[in-house]
Amino acid sequence: MNKRVEYALWAIAFFVIIWSFQISQVSITALMDGYQYGVDLVKEMFPPNFKNFDTIVELLGETVAMGVWGTIIGTIISLPLGFLGARNLTPNKIVYVLINELTNILRSIPDIVYALVFVVSVAVGSLAGILAIVFATIGLLTKFYIESFESIDMKPIEAIRSTGSGYVYMLRHGIFEQALPLISNYTLYLLDHNIRIAMVLGLVGAGGIGMELYGELRYFSYDKVAAMLICILVILSLIDRVSNYAREIILHSSKHNKEYFKKTFVAILFIALGVVAIIYKPLELGSLITGLPRVYETLAGFFPLDLGRIEEFGLLMLETIAMAIAATVIAIVFSLPLGFVLAKNINVNIPTRVIVGEFINFLRAMPDLLFAIILVSIIGLSPFAGVLAIALHVTGFLAKFYAETIESIDEKPIEALTSTGSSKLHILYHGYFKQIVPLFHSYNLYMLDRNVRASTTMGLVGAGGIGFELVMSIKLFEYQQTATIILLIIIVVSIISKVSSYFRKKLV
Repeated sequence: MNKRVEYALWAIAFFVIIWSFQISQVSITALMDGYQYGVDLVKEMFPPNFKNFDTIVELLGETVAMGVWGTIIGTIISLPLGFLGARNLTPNKIVYVLINELTNILRSIPDIVYALVFVVSVAVGSLAGILAIVFATIGLLTKFYIESFESIDMKPIEAIRSTGSGYVYMLRHGIFEQALPLISNYTLYLLDHNIRIAMVLGLVGAGGIGMELYGELRYFSYDKVAAMLICILVILSLIDRVSNYAREIILHSSKHNKEYFKKTFVAILFIALGVVAIIYKPLELGSLITGLPRVYETLAGFFPLDLGRIEEFGLLMLETIAMAIAATVIAIVFSLPLGFVLAKNINVNIPTRVIVGEFINFLRAMPDLLFAIILVSIIGLSPFAGVLAIALHVTGFLAKFYAETIESIDEKPIEALTSTGSSKLHILYHGYFKQIVPLFHSYNLYMLDRNVRASTTMGLVGAGGIGFELVMSIKLFEYQQTATIILLIIIVVSIISKVSSYFRKKLV
């Protein structure tokens, strides 16, 4: 890239960051003023009240089951869509374009927005949550499956075809044989993701433990809130570890340990389904049949769009984008030192690395909306609470990505610089930063893309952005305004996603 263009882009980025901090009301003073409230809140949380432990376990079971069933149904629908949407397997270009555009639209809408629409359509409860997860899963998984199918080698398929083998045989041994590890990896990732999302869908009445948690917060029962947060954290940490372990096995399995891979994968599936069967009654077919026509009625009420407040919504979308930028910048600042401490090839003592590792797991496990609820109680209703909530959650992911990048660097340039007697600063810049910065920028852009989606939902709990107007338009049955807001979200998220994708390809 031309140096002048590069400097101009950095100057623009600098001014955009300043602007985003101002719009998001990022303030150290507000944080210091809220410090005492935070201390008081933590004091009121202890000791945690586990008197309703049975209820917590039941609600956690329902929440996990929502994530599992949403993933299963979403996977069943996404597999054929992914197959038909892959450039190398699609029957024609029209099908390819239609499926890819549909996937982009579904992916642009945050899970919690789906939940809001389904709550008003099929009533409060876990059915709305499951449907929300299914639609969000189709958007994400279809995209992942398309990439998996497009990455396969076509030569074995052509060889099978040349032998005159049937279509099913070619599908089984030519396509799925190659794509299965990636497909399994993405599905497990989504299962993990969906269970986290299910924890917060209850905030808008879509079942699970989120509804109970929000209710206790509104009654200032912080000791009960603490008990629920501890249980949520334990479950999410456990799922995170099992999911990571399973993905490691799948990605590094070979033909030599194929049987081991199969047994492990099947065992994980059975455990997940066993949990569902034991603790939760899944989809009620009657509710689904009576609820689906109401979904159609609700969606029909979206048209024609009400553009009367488009200017006001546009300004709120700008605030939403500013929140995402500010949160990403804050997360980068916090993640950098944590990533270096976490990297195994950096000389840090083991106890420190273990403590940092657990802290990172905690940040990743806690959904940003839960952080937002707590921060609103401390800082008050403001975009700054939403910015901090997103920044805390994303710091967990970025620090892990940074650590993995640092661990994968080529040690030879560093050894060469050391042997020439270069200073530590020189080694740090030319040995480490020159290798890791492009990948760091790629992760940062990916997180910015993700944070725009997250910031559209912060207003649900009073933490800024367009989310508040979205909730109010649904509660007041102003569906035409709801449609306008959702369309704005889709347009903005799509544009930022494409820009982010363009720069990521340029960087890596």
